[in-house]
Amino acid sequence: MKATFTGKSIAASLLCLACLLFLSSPSAKAQAQDNVANLATSDNGPSANDNNNPPALVARISVIEGSVSLQPGGTGDWGAAALNRPVTIGDKIWVDQNARAELQAGEESFHLGGMTALSFLNLDQNIIQARLAEGAINFRVREMHQGDTYEVDTPNLAFTVREAGAFRINVSENGDFTRVIAIRGQGEIAAGGQTYALQPGQSADVSGTDNNVKVVTAAAPGPDQLDRWAQERDLKEDNSTSAQYVNRDVVGYSDLDDYGTWKQEPDVGSVWVPNSVPVGWAPYSYGNWNWVGPWGWSWVDYAPWGFAPYHYGRWNYYGGYWGWCPGPIFARPCYGPAFVGFLGGFGVGFGVGFGWGGGYGWFPLGWGEPYRPWYRCGPGYWHNVNVNNTYIHNGTTINGNNFRNFNYRYAHNPNAVTTASHNTFVNGQAVNRSAAHLTEASLRGAHVTNGIGATPTHASYLGASATHGRVATPPSSVQNRSVMARTAPAAGASHLPVHTMNSPTLHSGNAPRSSGSPAGRPASNSQGMSANRQSQLSANRPPSTMTPGSRPSTTRNNSARSNGSARTWNAQGNTTDSGRAPQGFGSGNRPTTPPQTTRMNSSDRPPWARSGATSNSAPAAPRNSGNRPPTSNMNGNRSYAPPAYNGNRGYSAPRSYNAPSYNGNRGYSAPRAYSAPAPRSYSAPGGGYSAPHVSSGGGYHGGGGSAPHSGGGGGGGSHGHH
Repeated sequence: MKATFTGKSIAASLLCLACLLFLSSPSAKAQAQDNVANLATSDNGPSANDNNNPPALVARISVIEGSVSLQPGGTGDWGAAALNRPVTIGDKIWVDQNARAELQAGEESFHLGGMTALSFLNLDQNIIQARLAEGAINFRVREMHQGDTYEVDTPNLAFTVREAGAFRINVSENGDFTRVIAIRGQGEIAAGGQTYALQPGQSADVSGTDNNVKVVTAAAPGPDQLDRWAQERDLKEDNSTSAQYVNRDVVGYSDLDDYGTWKQEPDVGSVWVPNSVPVGWAPYSYGNWNWVGPWGWSWVDYAPWGFAPYHYGRWNYYGGYWGWCPGPIFARPCYGPAFVGFLGGFGVGFGVGFGWGGGYGWFPLGWGEPYRPWYRCGPGYWHNVNVNNTYIHNGTTINGNNFRNFNYRYAHNPNAVTTASHNTFVNGQAVNRSAAHLTEASLRGAHVTNGIGATPTHASYLGASATHGRVATPPSSVQNRSVMARTAPAAGASHLPVHTMNSPTLHSGNAPRSSGSPAGRPASNSQGMSANRQSQLSANRPPSTMTPGSRPSTTRNNSARSNGSARTWNAQGNTTDSGRAPQGFGSGNRPTTPPQTTRMNSSDRPPWARSGATSNSAPAAPRNSGNRPPTSNMNGNRSYAPPAYNGNRGYSAPRSYNAPSYNGNRGYSAPRAYSAPAPRSYSAPGGGYSAPHVSSGGGYHGGGGSAPHSGGGGGGGSHGHH
């Protein structure tokens, strides 16, 4: 017994020493201070005001091909980027040579080529401002609303989207040359104290820095591999079946098509059911916890579909399977780090199997159940994050401290509760639900709380599997490179090097136009890098990434593009980009009925949002979401009226969605048919997660093994909603 106590004492001492070493670095110390400041001090309700609300939108890492790295908060260590990891203001992304990645963020999606350094200066529902220090991106803005700002800042210009569409931007190795292409839609370049309009089918080359720049416009060059891949991904999203049931601003909705089935349930309406999950599976049980500021503990799921169902809506158990219930389709979605309830006050038996250090338990919130944030936020946010993700039958349950009396149906259900040891939780290790054998007796004394009191560690920010070994990182010259911006960065990005222009002093400029397509200086140098850059990359890249041909090829050199014929891009004449293929991509295949025609031309939309309008015709409105009224319902920028309520769901029937039909030959070989993958056998990163046995046979699988108690999946009590 004495020896055991001595061993624990040594372990405790080593843990304390590790914490002191971690906190000794300036960046880690500042990060830890932010964590403490943002943690809820107790199990309380909302703050007195909405001055410090977190954003209602994040970006999701939706595709990773090759070596992609992430630096949380833009300071400290880099780690391997993980699928479904939320990305927010200040986070830095590096896509290494011959790699590519996709980020989804509400109305906007980013497709990153190799040797690209991207971060976010602003990221919220009314503003997405990206910092591109080097590399190539193809990005699409699907729809613009009143007061929206979409901006990309490079070392020598700031580009602002004026009309929804698709765009391409390349930044050279030295940061003194930027090429901007308007594939569809319109934009405006600000450089050297002047502004330059960019029309559809037009490109602009900007060379030089600061006020000594030269701007030359030309016809847009032909598409390269990155453009074709981006177009294919955009079309997949446009043709998504799930858009009939889910608001298109829900991040990650299109991935639901290939991995589940939509059903109708009388109590909630449309429900999405995973096609195949292991026996004993429950929501929030196949992934790990990361610390993502300013929300703190955030769930990162390993399933390829595992973003939308864990950060929007609610889950319900239907007598044989779990189903995800999206929020009201008319409400602009509000992101949440994980719609769960945490548990405290476990009875005898909870600590069995956890070892020294204890553990934590959580359960998915059911339809209509209030969410209780564990981070600082005001009453406006508290309201929006609930009513925009579920139907609240009694509004008093989300006001003040009334949530304390709510009876959560899955809180005492061993088939719904998932547990993890303290070390597994805080170190971002893979959760193994089968490791703990919970019983009703062990959960009888548990109470629902949002104050779990777990302090993040060094591994909490990236996850255990992302911190092993060396990862590729950009050269320090790229990390510290300043960019030009028209919009002031958010506070979370104040440490990033940015030069904010004095917008009132900008005046319209006239750029000379060259004949034909641009073919001279390449906008980026991945094909012919300088010797100095090659040595920098060798120092910043692990040996495994140096093998030629080990990553998918992504051509970024514009001089390598085909210049045989300059394509004429077709403009989108309204505020919605329908994903139509421009000339050069197969212009004869344009659909007769673009997606969401009803929404685009509805009579209840204001004039600025109808066909033929641009963002310049919109009434003046604050561009920074921080200036919005704190108690707004986030629907102020949506001009369509909510449908009539039908039962508990908040809408009557799935909206109709006419997918584009492409009937001609494309200008590229992207497949149109998207085949559903085989039943999943997802491998957890590192961690040694052991998935339970997967059930076989038809029908819907999963959900707790045995049916949870009480009607509709309730456990440990009644459905009483107060």
